[in-house]
Amino acid sequence: MTVTIKFQKPDGTPIASFPGEATMWISQTAKNHGIDFPTSCGVGACWVCRCKILSWHEYIQIDKISPPMRTLERNEDGSFKEFFACIGWVTQEAVKDKANHDVILEKNM
Repeated sequence: MTVTIKFQKPDGTPIASFPGEATMWISQTAKNHGIDFPTSCGVGACWVCRCKILSWHEYIQIDKISPPMRTLERNEDGSFKEFFACIGWVTQEAVKDKANHDVILEKNM
């Protein structure tokens, strides 16, 4: 199964696309693929890496050891509407799923 992370600007203009990994924060995965992804605090306090989740909300996990310092918006089902890429990654369920998914994230970069 393949999870592809796709970043786009608020106007829908594509920024970057790369494979998602269940064992690494999305901001670090982006950097490993040559994308200059903005981060600062690394704990979800500064909002620099905050992204809006446009598709596959249920496949984004937030670090349970170090939860975000600020509250994030959630959908009615409890999934995240937004997240901090410095402490968020693709879930194991997404990787185990047999389908291909594009997780589309909105970020002004």
